[in-house]
Amino acid sequence: MITRLIWRKSWINNEKDSFWVECTDQEVVDHIFPLQSDDDFKKEIEFNRGPSTINENQNENIYTNFFLISVDLKDVLSFNWVYPYAGMWNAANPFREIDKVHFDDLEQLKEIYSNL
Repeated sequence: MITRLIWRKSWINNEKDSFWVECTDQEVVDHIFPLQSDDDFKKEIEFNRGPSTINENQNENIYTNFFLISVDLKDVLSFNWVYPYAGMWNAANPFREIDKVHFDDLEQLKEIYSNL
């Protein structure tokens, strides 16, 4: 999994600081489904699934699932890869770029957050 964006006090995640997390299909099974796996959520993931065309992912199809995940891991939302980059934000885009971080477990988001 990787993260490269944070949304401080995300109104869509109950005013919690949240990371934009990119996952492979296997990482969704191993790390996202233990947090949330109802049928509607699985359908959302399938609908949103697809390769990113931003940065180095342009030629890699490994990160095909994208989530906004609160630091406390209680709020997990699936989105299409364009969500943080869409023109809907204009100059008010709430996402802020951070150094790209590869990590193996969602619990590590707390450590990443504390190091910002």
